[in-house]
Amino acid sequence: MKITGKTKIVGIFGYPIEHTFSPLMHNAAFSTLGLDYCYIPFEVRPKDLKSAVEGIRTLNIRGVNITVPHKEAVIKYLDELSEEAKLIGAVNTIENRDGKLIGHNTDGRGFIKSLWEDAKTKAKGKKVSILGAGGAGKGVAVSCALEGASEIIIANRTIMKAEELVRYLDRHFKKTQFSAIPLVKQQLSNVIAESDILINATSLGLKGKGMLPISYKELHKDLVVYDLIYNPLITPLLKIARRAGVKKVVNGIGMLIHQGAFAFEIWTEKKPPVDVMKKAIL
Repeated sequence: MKITGKTKIVGIFGYPIEHTFSPLMHNAAFSTLGLDYCYIPFEVRPKDLKSAVEGIRTLNIRGVNITVPHKEAVIKYLDELSEEAKLIGAVNTIENRDGKLIGHNTDGRGFIKSLWEDAKTKAKGKKVSILGAGGAGKGVAVSCALEGASEIIIANRTIMKAEELVRYLDRHFKKTQFSAIPLVKQQLSNVIAESDILINATSLGLKGKGMLPISYKELHKDLVVYDLIYNPLITPLLKIARRAGVKKVVNGIGMLIHQGAFAFEIWTEKKPPVDVMKKAIL
């Protein structure tokens, strides 16, 4: 990759950031299409988020992805939000449009596309359990509700945050039933047994660290287990699911690729080479 004075910079803000695969797929896509872009990871601590966002304008960065733990906190530093980002209440992509910073959310669309492509499953009419009420959890919950899920249960370590999200979802989606539970083993067992889809939207399992309060005994074979984490490819949850004989076990690579492809299109106004992006990661 040749960097010149004309090269457009894009990247990702997160903390930690060492685990990200995004530079691999985006830089491969830029190279394939012959676009003079370069994608760079930026480690941004929460206390430095405001100044980092201001730097997008100052350095004329074309745009950035936003990952843990900044997806909600970043909103107050932006000039405008897309309708999807407003509805989800979280941002994973920023577009610098002539100095105006616009927040988008491509997580939900990326998840839904991956759920169908990788698990041949749709959320419509399904009972969905989502672990985590943060930015990723919100995006997935909104997308599943938009797809017509019959019931969505939000489990979170801080029950008040889950209840807050449920109240929000109740106001916007009248055809889906919502409920909140604490992220503890006793509460999860019965819920998982009755669920069609189980989604981990927490950071537990990132880099193989941390365990969800779930054992293989709680998982049934017809359950779809989807972990938004993609590093490692086989997370602790997915190991448990495989041990339980679950037929459809999916990591976050597909969602990563598709949410990235949507962001790529926002920044470049060109259709992304999705196969190239996937190959670069796998």
